[in-house]
Amino acid sequence: MSQQIWMIISTAFASIIFLQIVLAQSRARQLKNAQKYLIRAKKEAQEIAQLPLNNPHPQIQISQSGKILFANPSALEIFPDIDLSGFDHPILQKIQTAQNREIAFENKIYQQTISPTKVNGETAYVIYCYDITERKQYERQLKASQIHADKMRISAENAKEARGQFLANMSHELRTPMNGIIGLSDILAEKGLQDENQNLIEAVNSSAKSLLILLNDILDFSKIEAKELTIEKTPFNIRKTIGQVEALQAPIATQKNLTLQTEIKGDVPEFFIGDPSRLQQILNNLINNALKFTQDGYVNVSLSGQALDQNNYALNIVVEDTGIGISDDKLDAVFEQFQQADKSTARKYGGTGLGLSITKNLTELMGGTIAIKSKEGKGTKLTLRLSFPIANEHDHNDKYEDSYNNVGIDTSAKLMIVDDHPINLLFLRQALTNIGFKNFDEASCGKQAYDLCKNQAYDLIIMDCQMPEMDGFKATRKIREIQTLQIPPIIIAATANAMKGAKDQCIAAGMDDYISKPIDKNELRSLLGRYIPSNENQSDVQLKNQELLHTHKSQNNIINWQRIDEFTNGDEEVEAQILNIFIDNFEADIDNLKRSYAQKNFEHWDSWAHKLYGASAHIGADELAEKCDEGQSLSVKSETEKQARIEQIHNSILEKYYAVKTVLEQRKHKSLL
Repeated sequence: MSQQIWMIISTAFASIIFLQIVLAQSRARQLKNAQKYLIRAKKEAQEIAQLPLNNPHPQIQISQSGKILFANPSALEIFPDIDLSGFDHPILQKIQTAQNREIAFENKIYQQTISPTKVNGETAYVIYCYDITERKQYERQLKASQIHADKMRISAENAKEARGQFLANMSHELRTPMNGIIGLSDILAEKGLQDENQNLIEAVNSSAKSLLILLNDILDFSKIEAKELTIEKTPFNIRKTIGQVEALQAPIATQKNLTLQTEIKGDVPEFFIGDPSRLQQILNNLINNALKFTQDGYVNVSLSGQALDQNNYALNIVVEDTGIGISDDKLDAVFEQFQQADKSTARKYGGTGLGLSITKNLTELMGGTIAIKSKEGKGTKLTLRLSFPIANEHDHNDKYEDSYNNVGIDTSAKLMIVDDHPINLLFLRQALTNIGFKNFDEASCGKQAYDLCKNQAYDLIIMDCQMPEMDGFKATRKIREIQTLQIPPIIIAATANAMKGAKDQCIAAGMDDYISKPIDKNELRSLLGRYIPSNENQSDVQLKNQELLHTHKSQNNIINWQRIDEFTNGDEEVEAQILNIFIDNFEADIDNLKRSYAQKNFEHWDSWAHKLYGASAHIGADELAEKCDEGQSLSVKSETEKQARIEQIHNSILEKYYAVKTVLEQRKHKSLL
């Protein structure tokens, strides 16, 4: 028993000794690790302590009393006397009240960061300096570049404004004498002079009209370059447009014994929405070019195309001739500015080389393309591809325009013609006399016209715009101010300014309509017939006016004019601005709606319908807003049903939009009576 106890005691004792050995070894390892940690910490502390010393940027510590407590080698090198100067050193002056600042020293600029701290209970400051000289130089250069760019931009804007003013002045100065030359030679040609004199007059008239074509080309080219040329979007009859071009070019073809043929495929719609004037300009350029370079044979114009969808049509116009053709190496040059196929062409056939360049630019502005194929000695084929929205016949107003052209004129009406140029007065005097007017006054400036209106009433005034002392715009405003119980006179602007915004400026001044110089006697007769019809035609005109008035009243369902009046307070100028903004922006939104619909992207279509709803509701287009709201809140179960419903609503939105646009443009241009 005692032996067993001894064994237990000896075993326990051995275990205690083993545990002590293990603990001793553990303490030894811990001590060794602790020593390693201490060595590492000491090394890191030394490295940290070395950071300010090795820092390439100056670092300084200074006490509240101005004693330098620390300055790293960079500071002592860059600021060698800093330890002696203290706060008197330029780099340390007024640091007590600064935190972050830029300071210059010996052609260098430093960014300073100043941090207060405590050293042995006393306030001290740690100052860190970073050299930003290169950055500041770069900033100065950048600023100088920006200033230079701003100056260049201002200079460019001034140049553009000066250029626009120059073109407007040039247009006015050149068109003013041409107004007299063309107008008076037209009048003389109608008098049935002897053969030799008749030939001379016709030569003068033809030369003046050729000069006008060149002037128009240069102005169009300038407006295209300045991005000031806009494309109208209005309903027009494509067959009538082509017919007018053919009627204009037919005499040239007849004179050269050439056949001029036009063909329009039967499936081409009757009415489109676009810019008929610019389309005519394009076709006149192409056909005139073809006739110019064709000596024998024909010039054919054909129109065909295909429907893109229910509302849009891709139109192809081909102009083909049997003329001199163009060699392959010259084809690329024909659409360049001031270029013709070769120098001999320019010498033999004349021209500026701008026609096809302008045609190409106009085509692209209308969203189309133009292509050319030609073989030297065999002829040329030009293909024009344009897409137009299809218009409804009731959107088109040519029937009213045509009827006005045939209305007689009340030659007993009291008229006044206002122009500072004696040639223009001579032309207007002669033109009115030929029409049958005997009772009209003349004024050579706006002030004279205004004074005449104070003493007597006029039925119609033809007002020049650019005149000394008082221009036509100011004269019109002052004449409108003196109107009391008398019937206000119709004021027709007559201006040689062909630049953008000229017509809008005339309407904004209070004028009723606009005629450009050189004044075409037929256009003048049409305007007079519209505004002062003869007594025997009064009933017809009244009937037309009633039709238009009925149309206007029915249009109240399309546009809530009271809604617009709330915005404008009856201010026509503000109204015109609102209508312009609405028409331009709505046009872009409708294009996006149509694009989304064509791509079957109905999620985007919904968002555009939502945007159109807000715009149409604001303008008072209640029916259109209702259709857009129907589109944005569409809720159907099946995808097939949704597509069918969207198609129905989409077409209704477009129908209402074109009706709204027509009404707004009529209102904007004051075409409703």
